[in-house]
Amino acid sequence: MINTPVKATAILALAFATVPALAHRSPVVQLNAANMRALTLRLTPARVHTLYAHRTFYGAFTLPPDAQAVVTPRIRGRVTALYATIGAYVHRGAPLARVQSLLVGNPPPSVLVHAPMSGVVDTRPAVLGEAVVPGTPLYHLIKPHRLWLKVYVYQKDIASIRLGEQASIRALGVAARLRGRVVMMAPRINPRRGAQTIWLSLASTPAALKPALFARARITIGAARTVAVPRAAIVDGDGRPAVFVAAAPGRFLYTPIGIGICEHGYCGVSGLKAGARVVTQGNTELYTLWLTGGKLEADS
Repeated sequence: MINTPVKATAILALAFATVPALAHRSPVVQLNAANMRALTLRLTPARVHTLYAHRTFYGAFTLPPDAQAVVTPRIRGRVTALYATIGAYVHRGAPLARVQSLLVGNPPPSVLVHAPMSGVVDTRPAVLGEAVVPGTPLYHLIKPHRLWLKVYVYQKDIASIRLGEQASIRALGVAARLRGRVVMMAPRINPRRGAQTIWLSLASTPAALKPALFARARITIGAARTVAVPRAAIVDGDGRPAVFVAAAPGRFLYTPIGIGICEHGYCGVSGLKAGARVVTQGNTELYTLWLTGGKLEADS
């Protein structure tokens, strides 16, 4: 007989003294009050939660197609004037360059090249006196405050991504968490990367963001309203997840479960009803006792 509250180590030592065959295991572990105090068990009821599944992807910020423009002349000629410098903001229709035609004239005819959109001069390949033809780049204009995040989705996750999915974005060197959503998906796999390219638009673009800045996106790929238990309640029982449910005072039922979405320390489960009280502390010791068919007797 045990005349003092037994310690957890003593319980485990008693449990391991005789290990019955697996086929004779009972689903119930039975403890008296002294055993329960020694194991310092804690219980939490299973509750219905809405849980969200996420995946994290990596990429860099880029300009959407309509947020940049290459400015080129429409005639053959020579550049005689340039009116904007790198970093300058120009309005749509503002003159950017003058090109003198190669046609004969006195003076030779010339044309102004205008900005096709409002934006910032990103690069200016044009050089005064340079001979140009239609299609020669003179300026590259961008709208730096209209950025998308370009990320790569590998094959195991491709089927889970949909247009319109919401995302939480963290950019390198930017403290604020950004919000975005999937707005465009490449129609095929990039053979060099073995991944599909997707683009996310941003709800807002802080001034600190720049094209090519590295970032990661945590994309919501699913949601479920389900019975959930703390992750700490789950044990890997005999190759299958399980929990211990309080069936009666001192009686704990080994209950196999299926696991769904896990988020914020909770996991959605099947095979369990809402309100069931599961063990969140001491369940490892209970699992050891269950393995050994441990039904212990102790007197206080």
